[in-house]
Amino acid sequence: MPEVISVTEFISETNEDYKAPTTSSFSTRMTHCRNTVSALEEALDVDRSVLHKIKKSVKATNHTSGLAHVDNEEQYIQSMEKFGDNCVCKEDAGVGSAFLKFAVFTKELSALFKNLLQNMNNIITFPLDSLLKGDLKGVKGVSAASAKIEKEKREHAKQHGMIRTEFSGGEIAEEMEKERRLFQLQMCEYLLKVNEIKVKKGVDFLQNLIKYFHAQCNFFQDGLKAVESLKPSVEKLAVDLTEIKQTQDGERKQLAQLRDILKASLQSEQKEDAQAKQSAGYSLHQLQGNKAHGTERSGVLYKKSEG
Repeated sequence: MPEVISVTEFISETNEDYKAPTTSSFSTRMTHCRNTVSALEEALDVDRSVLHKIKKSVKATNHTSGLAHVDNEEQYIQSMEKFGDNCVCKEDAGVGSAFLKFAVFTKELSALFKNLLQNMNNIITFPLDSLLKGDLKGVKGVSAASAKIEKEKREHAKQHGMIRTEFSGGEIAEEMEKERRLFQLQMCEYLLKVNEIKVKKGVDFLQNLIKYFHAQCNFFQDGLKAVESLKPSVEKLAVDLTEIKQTQDGERKQLAQLRDILKASLQSEQKEDAQAKQSAGYSLHQLQGNKAHGTERSGVLYKKSEG
């Protein structure tokens, strides 16, 4: 792994270089600074990717599923209120008032949930948006200047017959002081930005999660209060529903008995009608007349013989 420099080391060595530039060895640490920038950029890229996924999940929870849940719950409440009103109008006042109570209860919970979604948006989404919009830029330009000066010094030595492969830190320090100061300034500004990002993605983000935790606690506590306030009515309703069900069961039993009686009566009449229709057809034993008018008739029967 490439050698890097810590913030404490950078501050210490930069202060030493500033106080004694001619004896400074900071130029040997410039590569470590660039390695540090590369490592920080790589780590920050990973953090950006993860934080972006968190923000996307929070937005989906808040704006998609959360708001859809609220909308569906509002429709549920409106339908429940209408159904309760219809029951009250149809002389089912006890049942109707129970439906209306549950509609009010659901409305209270829905209001608490909407407030929780708003807290999620304010406490988590907005800070994440602000954090992810930060643009960190690495230290550029100083490495090229350092290499250029060292190359020029080597060429100058060759021209005068002094072939040297290395130069003392003091020689390079004297000619690179201005470039080093620019490098140090850019590095310092970069580390300040990194520090700010670390605070936002670390301490600040956790403090926001603590705030949202308290918002969640309030949501559940207030919801529990709403549950406790409705609990006596629900317990009484359970007893009332048992009585109502017994009454309805009795009515259903009587109606079933009446239905069976009516069905049997209709089946008997239908059977008699069917028998009457059958007897209305041709029969060898025709209906007899009134015997008081006689039992005999004389005359000719006009009927063709079948034989």
